[in-house]
Amino acid sequence: MTSLIRKATMAALGADRRCWKEPATSDAETQMQRFGVAYRKAIRTRARTLADLQDKARLVMLCNPKSDTIEGSLARDILAMKGGAE
Repeated sequence: MTSLIRKATMAALGADRRCWKEPATSDAETQMQRFGVAYRKAIRTRARTLADLQDKARLVMLCNPKSDTIEGSLARDILAMKGGAE
């Protein structure tokens, strides 16, 4: 079963990719709005698994790729984590 965060993350990444392919018209603006909606949905939803947390980290890295910020550093650490520890 695909989690809500995974669905919203995939929608956000797809909208971001399409936004750059669309000409600078209302189509690109529509894709930007879709990205914003999907991003907000993913951020508001509570992560229950490591995979959900890593999906959220991917969105953070997409929106703020600077690694010298606290958010970027934390996102990098989360993406480097393995799910084997209990």
